[in-house]
Amino acid sequence: SQAYLDHLTTLSLPTLLSEPAVLQTQSHHLTSSLTSLTHTSYPTFLSLHQTTSSLSTSLAALESSLGNLLTASLPTLEESASGWRDRTEQVLMDRRKARVVLEQHDKIRDLLEIPMLIDTCVRNGYFAEALSLASHARSLSLGTSSPPLILTSVLSEVQNSITQMLLSLLATLHEPNRKLPALWKAVNFLRKMDVFGSSPEGEEQIALAFLGGREGCLKASLEGNSRDILRLVGGSGLGEREKEDMAKFLKKYIDVWREGVYDIITQFSTIFLERSPSSSTPKTPTTPSAPLSSLHPLLTTYTTHALTAHLLPILSQTLPLLPISTLPSLLTQLTYCATAFARVGMDFRGVLGGLFCTAVASAVGGELKLAGAKWVERVKNAVGDVSPLSPTLSSPHMTRKVKLALPSTWIIVSSLAASPPQPSTPTSPGAAHVPPQILASYPPIAEYANAFLGTLNGLRLLAPVEILAELVAILDDVLDQSGEALLGYVRRVCEEAKEQDEKVAVAAGEVYFSVFVPFIRRALVEGVY
Repeated sequence: SQAYLDHLTTLSLPTLLSEPAVLQTQSHHLTSSLTSLTHTSYPTFLSLHQTTSSLSTSLAALESSLGNLLTASLPTLEESASGWRDRTEQVLMDRRKARVVLEQHDKIRDLLEIPMLIDTCVRNGYFAEALSLASHARSLSLGTSSPPLILTSVLSEVQNSITQMLLSLLATLHEPNRKLPALWKAVNFLRKMDVFGSSPEGEEQIALAFLGGREGCLKASLEGNSRDILRLVGGSGLGEREKEDMAKFLKKYIDVWREGVYDIITQFSTIFLERSPSSSTPKTPTTPSAPLSSLHPLLTTYTTHALTAHLLPILSQTLPLLPISTLPSLLTQLTYCATAFARVGMDFRGVLGGLFCTAVASAVGGELKLAGAKWVERVKNAVGDVSPLSPTLSSPHMTRKVKLALPSTWIIVSSLAASPPQPSTPTSPGAAHVPPQILASYPPIAEYANAFLGTLNGLRLLAPVEILAELVAILDDVLDQSGEALLGYVRRVCEEAKEQDEKVAVAAGEVYFSVFVPFIRRALVEGVY
């Protein structure tokens, strides 16, 4: 239109005059073309009309549907989507957790196996590995202020396993026949566990636990022999067999005590007092010797306890009951034991002197008194003391007099009864260990002398100088009682027997007091000492 008008203004006049004819021609041509198109394409026009009608209907339906969607369906969909999110949030969270668990399955399995691995290591003695696993488990909780429940549960089981390890290590200290390597290992791991602390007081507590455990083992090892010894000590009327058994049990007891206490001392010294600088904790310049200064008194106290609680009470009870012949070997054994302990600072030889002086005095005095009692009983039987006819009758008119045994029948050799030998005046003292020949003429006195000499020969092997005065007093008392009994017999013989028996009795008395008594005293004082 405007462009066409502008185009017309550009035409020349002839062209402009011919423009209506051109336009008419073009109009006829277009009309002809449209007519032809109408005849040839009428199905298309019909289809287009139908399509246009359908499109209008569809657009109206679409408009209605969109309006319904905007007003009703979309709010409902939004509400449903919001509810679905709420309903599926927990499921999604569980699925996320399951996915995380699945992704971390290997790590979680390794974490859950730590307590079981620690238990296995503890049961098999791999304590270093057990401590390493426990340290790893604890390090996992250091990165968070509130560890998860599974980690808390694992740490609780780990702590229980470490407690079992502690009990196992402490039980090792109480196990008998444990040698130094096992005890060294147990104490070192107790130090690494740091359950007693790393201060000197903690080391002292470990040392006390060690001594307590080994003390229990020592008691258990001594219990059998101690029970046998105390059973014999508590019995009445010990015979020679029982005394020999007691000496045998005592020797075993001393050997077990020596081995046990020596092991404890050497083990304690090696583990606690001879630790290398690399194995000990760093010391400050102000406290270089604090652990040792507190541990040395522990060892000293324990050795004193082991001596005074286990050895000396048994020795003080049994030594006085043993025969003199067994004492030298026991003294040799104990001296060897004390000498061995002297190398570790426990020389108790000074204590043995008093014990064995008492034991020797008791044994020798008992044998001397027993021999004297037998002599007195023999003389009383020969005297024939007045006795009641019946144990239930005590009236002086209901007594009987036992017949006197004549001296010629028992106290002298029968072939010498007619001329009883008498000691020469003055008597010439012979060797202190050789009995006078005249004693052979009086068999009871010779037997009595032989009993004394047997005792003194046993004393010769172990004769403490400190008890000489005591033994002399005991011997004098026994000889005095024996002499009184013999003197009473001689007096009765002089009153009732014939002159010949009187001579025999008097000669026997002279031999006893002039020969026998001086010889026995010299045999003790000069022959033994």
